[in-house]
Amino acid sequence: MSSRVASLVLVMAGSCASVAKDGPAEEPLHLFIRSGFTVQNVGSRVVPAAELWVCAPLEETSTQRLVDWKTEPRSAEQTDALGNHLLHFVFSNVPPYAVKLVSVEATLAMKPSPAPQEADPERWLKAGPLYEYEDEAFERLGPKLPEGSPVQTARALYDWIRGYVRDAGYDGTDRGALYALTQEKGDCTEFATLFAALCRRAGIPARALGGYVVGRNTVLAPASFHNWAEFYADGRWQLADPQRGLFMTGAEHYVTTRVLGESDSPLGSFARFRYLGEGIKAVMNE
Repeated sequence: MSSRVASLVLVMAGSCASVAKDGPAEEPLHLFIRSGFTVQNVGSRVVPAAELWVCAPLEETSTQRLVDWKTEPRSAEQTDALGNHLLHFVFSNVPPYAVKLVSVEATLAMKPSPAPQEADPERWLKAGPLYEYEDEAFERLGPKLPEGSPVQTARALYDWIRGYVRDAGYDGTDRGALYALTQEKGDCTEFATLFAALCRRAGIPARALGGYVVGRNTVLAPASFHNWAEFYADGRWQLADPQRGLFMTGAEHYVTTRVLGESDSPLGSFARFRYLGEGIKAVMNE
Protein backbone atom coordinates (compact mmCIF):
# COMPACT_ATOMS: atom_id res chain seq x y z
CA MET A 1 0.00 0.00 0.00
CA SER A 2 1.37 3.36 -0.90
CA SER A 3 1.30 6.11 1.69
CA ARG A 4 1.10 9.76 0.92
CA VAL A 5 2.79 12.45 2.94
CA ALA A 6 0.72 14.72 5.12
CA SER A 7 1.97 18.25 5.18
CA LEU A 8 2.44 20.77 7.91
CA VAL A 9 3.04 23.99 6.05
CA LEU A 10 4.29 27.04 7.84
CA VAL A 11 4.59 30.23 5.85
CA MET A 12 6.41 32.91 7.74
CA ALA A 13 4.94 36.09 6.36
CA GLY A 14 6.83 39.21 7.18
CA SER A 15 3.88 41.60 7.24
CA CYS A 16 5.15 43.35 10.33
CA ALA A 17 8.76 44.42 10.23
CA SER A 18 10.00 45.24 13.70
CA VAL A 19 12.05 48.26 14.62
CA ALA A 20 15.31 47.60 16.40
CA LYS A 21 16.25 49.66 19.41
CA ASP A 22 17.92 52.86 18.25
CA GLY A 23 18.07 51.56 14.69
CA PRO A 24 16.21 51.42 11.39
CA ALA A 25 13.41 49.00 10.59
CA GLU A 26 14.68 45.46 10.01
CA GLU A 27 13.55 43.36 7.08
CA PRO A 28 11.54 40.30 8.14
CA LEU A 29 12.59 36.80 7.19
CA HIS A 30 10.32 34.96 4.74
CA LEU A 31 10.45 31.17 4.86
CA PHE A 32 8.40 28.29 3.54
CA ILE A 33 8.61 25.20 5.74
CA ARG A 34 7.00 21.84 5.14
CA SER A 35 6.65 18.76 7.35
CA GLY A 36 4.25 15.88 7.47
CA PHE A 37 2.76 13.00 9.42
CA THR A 38 1.48 9.60 8.30
CA VAL A 39 -1.01 7.84 10.57
CA GLN A 40 -1.61 4.15 9.90
CA ASN A 41 -3.46 1.17 11.30
CA VAL A 42 -0.72 -1.45 11.21
CA GLY A 43 -2.97 -4.29 12.33
CA SER A 44 -5.59 -6.57 10.77
CA ARG A 45 -8.47 -5.27 12.89
CA VAL A 46 -10.55 -2.15 12.68
CA VAL A 47 -9.44 0.49 15.20
CA PRO A 48 -12.57 2.08 16.70
CA ALA A 49 -10.85 5.36 17.60
CA ALA A 50 -7.44 6.82 16.80
CA GLU A 51 -6.08 10.21 17.86
CA LEU A 52 -3.23 12.43 16.77
CA TRP A 53 -2.06 15.41 18.81
CA VAL A 54 0.33 17.83 17.08
CA CYS A 55 2.31 20.73 18.51
CA ALA A 56 1.55 23.76 16.34
CA PRO A 57 3.50 27.02 16.40
CA LEU A 58 2.84 29.09 19.51
CA GLU A 59 0.25 31.77 18.86
CA GLU A 60 2.57 34.57 19.98
CA THR A 61 6.07 35.03 21.31
CA SER A 62 8.38 38.04 21.28
CA THR A 63 9.44 37.16 17.73
CA GLN A 64 6.61 35.02 16.37
CA ARG A 65 2.90 35.56 15.74
CA LEU A 66 0.45 33.03 14.31
CA VAL A 67 -1.59 34.95 11.75
CA ASP A 68 -3.81 32.22 10.28
CA TRP A 69 -4.08 28.44 10.04
CA LYS A 70 -6.34 25.73 8.63
CA THR A 71 -6.39 21.95 8.72
CA GLU A 72 -7.64 19.06 6.62
CA PRO A 73 -9.36 17.14 8.10
CA ARG A 74 -10.74 19.59 10.61
CA SER A 75 -9.09 19.60 13.99
CA ALA A 76 -9.95 20.82 17.43
CA GLU A 77 -7.44 23.11 19.09
CA GLN A 78 -6.36 23.43 22.69
CA THR A 79 -3.95 25.61 24.64
CA ASP A 80 -2.32 24.04 27.67
CA ALA A 81 -1.17 25.66 30.91
CA LEU A 82 2.17 26.68 29.38
CA GLY A 83 0.61 28.31 26.33
CA ASN A 84 1.39 25.45 23.94
CA HIS A 85 -0.91 25.40 20.91
CA LEU A 86 -2.14 21.86 20.24
CA LEU A 87 -4.12 20.44 17.32
CA HIS A 88 -6.26 17.34 17.92
CA PHE A 89 -7.31 14.98 15.12
CA VAL A 90 -9.71 12.07 15.70
CA PHE A 91 -10.27 9.16 13.29
CA SER A 92 -13.13 6.68 13.76
CA ASN A 93 -13.27 3.04 12.66
CA VAL A 94 -9.92 2.98 10.91
CA PRO A 95 -9.84 -0.07 8.58
CA PRO A 96 -6.99 -2.60 8.73
CA TYR A 97 -3.75 -1.20 7.27
CA ALA A 98 -5.46 2.06 6.31
CA VAL A 99 -3.49 5.31 6.12
CA LYS A 100 -4.88 8.65 7.33
CA LEU A 101 -3.43 11.93 6.16
CA VAL A 102 -3.36 15.23 7.99
CA SER A 103 -2.69 18.61 6.44
CA VAL A 104 -2.05 21.79 8.41
CA GLU A 105 -1.33 25.22 6.99
CA ALA A 106 -0.25 28.16 9.10
CA THR A 107 0.88 31.69 8.41
CA LEU A 108 3.29 33.32 10.85
CA ALA A 109 4.77 36.77 11.13
CA MET A 110 8.38 36.62 12.34
CA LYS A 111 10.20 39.55 13.94
CA PRO A 112 13.99 39.80 13.70
CA SER A 113 14.18 41.62 17.07
CA PRO A 114 12.12 40.65 20.11
CA ALA A 115 9.13 42.86 20.81
CA PRO A 116 8.07 43.89 24.32
CA GLN A 117 5.92 41.25 25.95
CA GLU A 118 4.52 40.84 29.45
CA ALA A 119 5.67 37.87 31.50
CA ASP A 120 4.47 36.36 34.76
CA PRO A 121 7.65 36.33 36.90
CA GLU A 122 6.25 33.87 39.42
CA ARG A 123 5.59 31.26 36.73
CA TRP A 124 9.02 31.54 35.11
CA LEU A 125 11.02 31.65 38.36
CA LYS A 126 9.78 28.39 39.88
CA ALA A 127 11.91 25.33 40.52
CA GLY A 128 10.48 22.00 39.45
CA PRO A 129 10.90 19.12 37.00
CA LEU A 130 13.64 19.95 34.46
CA TYR A 131 14.46 23.14 36.43
CA GLU A 132 15.59 21.64 39.76
CA TYR A 133 17.74 24.53 40.99
CA GLU A 134 16.65 24.06 44.63
CA ASP A 135 18.60 20.78 44.79
CA GLU A 136 21.72 21.04 46.97
CA ALA A 137 23.88 20.15 43.99
CA PHE A 138 23.36 23.63 42.58
CA GLU A 139 24.92 25.17 45.68
CA ARG A 140 27.78 22.68 45.58
CA LEU A 141 28.51 22.49 41.84
CA GLY A 142 26.85 25.51 40.29
CA PRO A 143 28.58 28.76 39.41
CA LYS A 144 28.78 31.64 41.81
CA LEU A 145 25.88 33.95 40.98
CA PRO A 146 27.39 36.91 39.14
CA GLU A 147 26.47 40.50 39.85
CA GLY A 148 25.21 42.88 37.21
CA SER A 149 22.16 43.57 35.07
CA PRO A 150 19.91 40.66 34.03
CA VAL A 151 21.56 40.62 30.60
CA GLN A 152 25.07 40.62 32.10
CA THR A 153 24.14 37.87 34.55
CA ALA A 154 22.50 35.76 31.84
CA ARG A 155 25.56 36.17 29.63
CA ALA A 156 27.87 35.05 32.43
CA LEU A 157 25.73 31.95 33.06
CA TYR A 158 25.60 31.21 29.33
CA ASP A 159 29.41 31.41 29.10
CA TRP A 160 29.78 29.17 32.15
CA ILE A 161 27.53 26.49 30.64
CA ARG A 162 29.41 26.67 27.35
CA GLY A 163 32.59 25.76 29.19
CA TYR A 164 31.09 23.29 31.67
CA VAL A 165 28.63 21.05 29.81
CA ARG A 166 29.83 18.57 27.20
CA ASP A 167 27.57 17.91 24.21
CA ALA A 168 26.86 14.18 24.48
CA GLY A 169 24.75 13.88 21.33
CA TYR A 170 21.02 13.36 20.97
CA ASP A 171 19.10 11.59 23.74
CA GLY A 172 15.35 11.12 23.43
CA THR A 173 14.82 11.57 27.17
CA ASP A 174 14.40 15.05 28.65
CA ARG A 175 16.82 14.70 31.57
CA GLY A 176 16.86 18.31 32.69
CA ALA A 177 19.08 20.76 34.53
CA LEU A 178 20.12 18.62 37.50
CA TYR A 179 21.39 15.88 35.19
CA ALA A 180 23.39 18.37 33.15
CA LEU A 181 24.89 19.88 36.29
CA THR A 182 25.89 16.62 37.98
CA GLN A 183 26.92 14.71 34.86
CA GLU A 184 28.48 17.69 33.06
CA LYS A 185 26.96 16.54 29.78
CA GLY A 186 23.72 16.45 27.81
CA ASP A 187 22.05 17.32 24.55
CA CYS A 188 20.17 20.50 23.60
CA THR A 189 17.51 19.84 26.25
CA GLU A 190 20.04 19.78 29.06
CA PHE A 191 21.90 22.86 27.80
CA ALA A 192 18.60 24.78 27.62
CA THR A 193 17.11 23.64 30.91
CA LEU A 194 20.34 24.17 32.84
CA PHE A 195 20.61 27.71 31.51
CA ALA A 196 16.97 28.41 32.41
CA ALA A 197 17.37 26.87 35.87
CA LEU A 198 20.49 28.93 36.63
CA CYS A 199 18.74 32.09 35.46
CA ARG A 200 15.74 31.33 37.69
CA ARG A 201 18.12 30.70 40.58
CA ALA A 202 19.57 34.16 39.93
CA GLY A 203 16.10 35.74 39.93
CA ILE A 204 15.80 36.07 36.13
CA PRO A 205 12.63 34.61 34.57
CA ALA A 206 13.63 31.98 32.02
CA ARG A 207 12.26 28.98 30.15
CA ALA A 208 13.31 26.24 27.74
CA LEU A 209 11.60 26.07 24.35
CA GLY A 210 11.41 23.56 21.52
CA GLY A 211 10.85 23.83 17.79
CA TYR A 212 12.91 24.19 14.65
CA VAL A 213 15.85 26.36 13.62
CA VAL A 214 15.63 27.19 9.93
CA GLY A 215 17.55 29.50 7.63
CA ARG A 216 15.90 28.83 4.29
CA ASN A 217 12.95 27.11 2.63
CA THR A 218 13.11 23.48 3.68
CA VAL A 219 11.30 20.26 4.49
CA LEU A 220 11.62 19.63 8.21
CA ALA A 221 13.03 16.28 9.26
CA PRO A 222 12.23 14.63 12.61
CA ALA A 223 15.87 14.90 13.65
CA SER A 224 15.85 18.67 13.14
CA PHE A 225 13.78 19.29 16.28
CA HIS A 226 15.79 21.40 18.73
CA ASN A 227 15.51 22.87 22.23
CA TRP A 228 16.85 26.24 23.34
CA ALA A 229 16.17 28.83 26.05
CA GLU A 230 14.87 32.34 26.58
CA PHE A 231 15.42 34.72 29.49
CA TYR A 232 13.38 37.81 30.31
CA ALA A 233 15.16 41.16 30.41
CA ASP A 234 14.17 44.74 29.62
CA GLY A 235 10.56 43.66 29.05
CA ARG A 236 11.47 41.18 26.31
CA TRP A 237 12.14 37.47 25.97
CA GLN A 238 15.72 37.12 24.75
CA LEU A 239 17.19 34.09 22.97
CA ALA A 240 19.95 31.98 24.51
CA ASP A 241 21.10 28.77 22.83
CA PRO A 242 24.22 27.62 24.70
CA GLN A 243 24.51 24.37 22.77
CA ARG A 244 24.72 26.15 19.39
CA GLY A 245 26.54 29.22 20.67
CA LEU A 246 23.94 31.94 20.08
CA PHE A 247 23.11 34.66 22.59
CA MET A 248 20.54 37.40 21.87
CA THR A 249 20.92 36.98 18.12
CA GLY A 250 19.29 34.91 15.36
CA ALA A 251 15.86 34.63 16.99
CA GLU A 252 14.11 35.11 13.63
CA HIS A 253 15.29 31.62 12.67
CA TYR A 254 13.68 29.93 15.71
CA VAL A 255 10.12 28.65 15.16
CA THR A 256 8.69 27.83 18.60
CA THR A 257 6.26 24.94 18.96
CA ARG A 258 6.77 23.94 22.61
CA VAL A 259 7.41 25.36 26.06
CA LEU A 260 9.03 22.78 28.34
CA GLY A 261 7.73 22.27 31.85
CA GLU A 262 4.91 20.91 33.97
CA SER A 263 1.62 21.11 32.13
CA ASP A 264 -1.82 19.59 31.67
CA SER A 265 -0.97 18.88 28.04
CA PRO A 266 -2.33 15.65 26.51
CA LEU A 267 1.05 15.27 24.82
CA GLY A 268 2.64 14.48 28.18
CA SER A 269 6.39 14.23 27.66
CA PHE A 270 6.14 13.93 23.88
CA ALA A 271 7.93 16.81 22.18
CA ARG A 272 6.42 17.04 18.68
CA PHE A 273 3.33 14.83 18.43
CA ARG A 274 1.52 11.95 20.10
CA TYR A 275 -0.77 9.27 18.72
CA LEU A 276 -3.28 7.08 20.57
CA GLY A 277 -5.17 3.94 19.55
CA GLU A 278 -4.41 0.24 19.74
CA GLY A 279 -2.71 -0.82 16.54
CA ILE A 280 -2.06 2.76 15.43
CA LYS A 281 1.32 4.20 14.51
CA ALA A 282 2.19 7.69 13.36
CA VAL A 283 5.45 9.06 11.98
CA MET A 284 6.78 12.45 11.06
CA ASN A 285 7.85 12.11 7.44
CA GLU A 286 11.40 12.78 6.27
